[in-house]
Amino acid sequence: MKKVLFVGHFNDQTKQIQKELSKFVSIQLCSDNVTIAESMMGIYEPDLVLVNVEGFTDSHLEFFQILAEKYVMTPVVIIGSEAAYRRYALYDMSGQVSYVDPQDMAENGVLEALMARVDIDAEVLPDGSIVSKDDRKIVLVVDDSPMMLRSMKQMLEERYQVTLATSGQQALTMIDKRQPDLVVLDYEMPDCDGKETLELIRSKEATKDIPVVFLTGHGDAEHIRSVLDLNPSAYFLKPPKADKILEVLGQLL
Repeated sequence: MKKVLFVGHFNDQTKQIQKELSKFVSIQLCSDNVTIAESMMGIYEPDLVLVNVEGFTDSHLEFFQILAEKYVMTPVVIIGSEAAYRRYALYDMSGQVSYVDPQDMAENGVLEALMARVDIDAEVLPDGSIVSKDDRKIVLVVDDSPMMLRSMKQMLEERYQVTLATSGQQALTMIDKRQPDLVVLDYEMPDCDGKETLELIRSKEATKDIPVVFLTGHGDAEHIRSVLDLNPSAYFLKPPKADKILEVLGQLL
C-alpha cells in the first residue's frame, strides 16, 4: 500500500480527503511545523506528499526547500491556488511539485485529481465517498445476523463485489446511494422486514427491476408459500449451500 504524508492545517474538506483516500493508501497526518514535517519525511518515507498550504507563510518555504534538496524523487502535491504553487514551488527544478486548486474545480474535483496523482483506480460518488472501479457485479446482502452476513460474504466475495446491510432501512439507504445488481434479502427481520423491504425496492422506478433473492429460516409449506407469493427471483433456506446460491446468482446476473 502506498504511503502518503499529509501536511498542513485540516479543515472539513481536507478531513474528507483524508477519510476517503485512506481506503486505498496509508495516510499519515502531520502538522505544518517545518521541523516536525522534516522529521516525519525521514521516519515515514512517503511515496507522495500532500500539502494543504492554507495558512502557510514565508517561513514554510523552508519545507519545500528541504523537499527539493533531500527528497527530490518524492512527488509533492499542493492543495491551493496557482499563486500558492508558484510561491511554494520556488525551489522545484525537476517537476517534483504539482497542485490542485479547490477554487477551480467542481464538487469532488479535488478528490478526483488527487486520486489520479496517487494512481487510485476508483470513482467519486455524488456524496463524496470513493468506491473502487471494479467490473464485478454488486451484490447487497441484507440480514440482521452478523454471522450470516460474514458467511454470505465469504461465499460470494471471490466472484462479486459484496456490500452488507444489517436492516431493511439501512439497505434502502445504501441502494439509493449506489444501486446493486442483485439483493440477497433476509425474509425475517425486525422492524423493516424482508417483505416490506422488497415492496419498497419495487415501489421505485429506478430499483423495481433489481433481482431479489430471499433467505428464510423457516421451511414449512405455508411459510414458503407466503415467500413465493411475493415473486422473488429465487429463495433459499438458511444456511444456503455455496455452490447452489452461486449457480442461481450466476443465472440471474
